[in-house]
Amino acid sequence: MHVHLDCGVAGGLTVTPEDIFARMQTNHLAVVGLLADMGNAEVRDAPRDLPKINGKDVPQSTRQQILHWDAEWHYDPRGVTFEQKAIGGHLILLGLRHGEKKFSEYTYPVIGWAKQQGAVVGLAHMQYLHIDIPKDLDCCSPLEYPVETALESIDFLMEDVNGGESAIQAYYRLLNCGFRPGFTASTDFPCNRHEAPGTLLTYVRITGGKLSYSGWIEGLAKGRTVVSRGAHDEFLDFNVNGTAQPGDEVRLKNKGTVRVSVRWLAAKPMSGRIELVRNGVVLASQDTKTVPGSPALLEVSQEFAQSGWLCARRMDAKGHRVHTGAVFVSVDGAKVRASSTDAEFFARFIDHLIRQTSLGGAWSDYFPHEREPAQNRYRQAKAIYERIAAEAKAQGN
Repeated sequence: MHVHLDCGVAGGLTVTPEDIFARMQTNHLAVVGLLADMGNAEVRDAPRDLPKINGKDVPQSTRQQILHWDAEWHYDPRGVTFEQKAIGGHLILLGLRHGEKKFSEYTYPVIGWAKQQGAVVGLAHMQYLHIDIPKDLDCCSPLEYPVETALESIDFLMEDVNGGESAIQAYYRLLNCGFRPGFTASTDFPCNRHEAPGTLLTYVRITGGKLSYSGWIEGLAKGRTVVSRGAHDEFLDFNVNGTAQPGDEVRLKNKGTVRVSVRWLAAKPMSGRIELVRNGVVLASQDTKTVPGSPALLEVSQEFAQSGWLCARRMDAKGHRVHTGAVFVSVDGAKVRASSTDAEFFARFIDHLIRQTSLGGAWSDYFPHEREPAQNRYRQAKAIYERIAAEAKAQGN
């Protein structure tokens, strides 16, 4: 379980490790990443907090509850008065051995710095995105997410404020292109209306079953996750062929049929709709009820002639309440090429990014020194999506 915290003093609220341990007990959280501010000093205690990043759990941690200092990097393009600003998005850096304030006009130099420490890196605030290509800047949208996903530098994507379905749609599009980012949820405290830590959280399957911070962040990176927008109220137990769970791959020699099962478990009586999704399209749904000790069950069989993916979600009028990571179905070892339309969307997205950041573009001023290396990455990623689109079309997708 995971909650993302902007720590120290933010919005006039002081957050200490002692506060967090108390809230972990109350909200039944096993792991908390306490994030020091590597960015533009919105958190006034960043100079105090950054030295606490040392690669070790906070000493008060136990075998059942782990508190660990890591970092968030951000230089917002809008809504701040600081001179240094960047449009690429907010990075979540987990597993650092040390932290320091760093600035770059694009995200990759910071990603590379973190990777040299063996860190797991994700982009936050996916729910700030629009369904379409972003035309305007806001504080937090991760505009470089399709670039760094294509270039395989980031490990996961994160939603952390209750919002619409744009984060899920972005995740589906990337899966349809053959990429496998982890998907996580967390409580962006205190930005999320001061909701309690753990209101949005991530369940992580840890190899071997022994809780550790390194095992937990590895599970995030591998996509072994189930996210909840309603704390511990409900959970989806999702498997394919009885054993494959989120983050796993089912390998078929030739086209074949897989058995898909989802159980909806709840801590109190609930009613709603559970859905199975294949390649971004709902393949089965069920309006049902669940009570403690008697989960609702949805089972189907699906034939795969081409490689693809599956996931499960619990929906209400506001969108997904619980969502699993994907299980991948590989047919004869082929990569997923489920949608030329989605690959073309990302090629257009990046082309727009290149135009806006070029001389004369609306976002040009954000790149006084590092425009060329940033745009080199943009062009490399665009070429990857164009190739994927062509391969998907060749498969009739």
